[in-house]
Amino acid sequence: MGECFCLLTDTYLYTYNEDGAELLDAQHGFQKPVFAANSKRALVYDMSGKDVKLYSRSSELFSKSFEDSIVFAVMGNDERSAVITTSSRYSNYLYVLNSEGKQIFRWASPDEKIMQAVFGSDDKSIFVSVVGEKNGTLYSSILRFELDDKTESETWRAAIGNDVSYSLERCGDGVYAVTPSGAFLLNETTGEQIASNTYTREIFGIPSSDGIRVTLFHDPVSNGEIANAYGETLEPSAAISLENTAAFDAADGRLYILSGNKLTSYDMGLQTVNTYELDEEYSDVKIIGKYAYLLGYNLVWRQEL
Repeated sequence: MGECFCLLTDTYLYTYNEDGAELLDAQHGFQKPVFAANSKRALVYDMSGKDVKLYSRSSELFSKSFEDSIVFAVMGNDERSAVITTSSRYSNYLYVLNSEGKQIFRWASPDEKIMQAVFGSDDKSIFVSVVGEKNGTLYSSILRFELDDKTESETWRAAIGNDVSYSLERCGDGVYAVTPSGAFLLNETTGEQIASNTYTREIFGIPSSDGIRVTLFHDPVSNGEIANAYGETLEPSAAISLENTAAFDAADGRLYILSGNKLTSYDMGLQTVNTYELDEEYSDVKIIGKYAYLLGYNLVWRQEL
């Protein structure tokens, strides 16, 4: 949440400032809590339940219930949020809420499952990845919707192959999607395919493309991982072998790999920039500004970068 960060447990949502001072401890009451956050807000929802709650850094803003079970939810760049639910009549419902929890847009997906959703830069549009079946063959597509359009019909639809999509991002150069067999970069205005690439290895992880575009793959030879970097047209530009990758993040053109008690940063050419020796092993890492926040068993450690 900007320079602050969230910590979600099975019973509470906590927020802290960059110095570790607690700003919020809110009991959410959910069976399977999951959250999505931006620089101002955190949306906590009950996966497979029917309730969501929106929080600022220091208070609860609204609570809302849905008729159907929640599949997942995402936050926009400001105060809008999107919730995807099941449906007895359709494959899925997509709801978009304003800052007060009021519905401003709804789309019923007739026979395609919604896999991911991401807002446009101004939160006036939303991109959705779906998977469907035709004549016994799977297909995936990305759709764009204008949230002020009362017709609730897509602006454009683009095909991205015959695999379920793993991730969907809106980046500075377009809409970026990754599937098991490759990656696709689309023009966000028209849906036209700008670039694509084909993968031959099993994907291990997909860091956010914050100034650097990388995919992590399993390496069956070493039983470790391989990181591949890609250029503007998704051509392979660099590769390195990794071992025992516990977690990863990307920020400001750097890739961060957490392995054992070491955190290593790499540049866009996957050359080592820094290696940080940690006091113990951690399970997760999040880069916020000039710090890495590392999650331990019962603590969060802040490492200056």
